[in-house]
Amino acid sequence: MKVHNNTHNHKHYTEQVTVILSVLCAIHCIITPILVVLLPVAATYFEQYHWVEYIIIVSVFVLGTSSILHGYKNHHQNKVPAFIFFVGLMLMCTSVLVKFLFHTNDSTLHLISGIGGVAAGAGQLYNLKLSK
Repeated sequence: MKVHNNTHNHKHYTEQVTVILSVLCAIHCIITPILVVLLPVAATYFEQYHWVEYIIIVSVFVLGTSSILHGYKNHHQNKVPAFIFFVGLMLMCTSVLVKFLFHTNDSTLHLISGIGGVAAGAGQLYNLKLSK
C-alpha cells in the first residue's frame, strides 16, 4: 500500500508562493520610485484633459454595473455591494458635474471623487467576496 505524503505538496506550494511574493516585491521596489515621479505629471495631464476622467467614469459605470448585476443575479442576491458601488459612482459623478457646471477645480472635489472611487472599488470587492 502506497502512502501519500501531503507535507511535500504543501512545501512545494509554499515555495511557489514565496517565489511569487519575492518577484512582486522586486517589481514593487522598482516601480514605486518611478510612480512617485510620474504621478504629478499624470495629475497635470488629467487636469488639462477632462475627457479622460469622463471616459474612466463611463467605463467604471458600464463594467462595474455589469459585474454587480452578474454577482447579484447569479451568486448572492445581496443589494449591499450594489449600494456601495452606486454611492461611489454618484460621488464621482457629482464631483465631475460640479467641476463642469461651476468651472471650479477645488481640492475638495478631488477628495470627493477619490472617496467615490474607493467606495466603488469597495463595492466591487464586496461583490467579488460574496460571489465566491
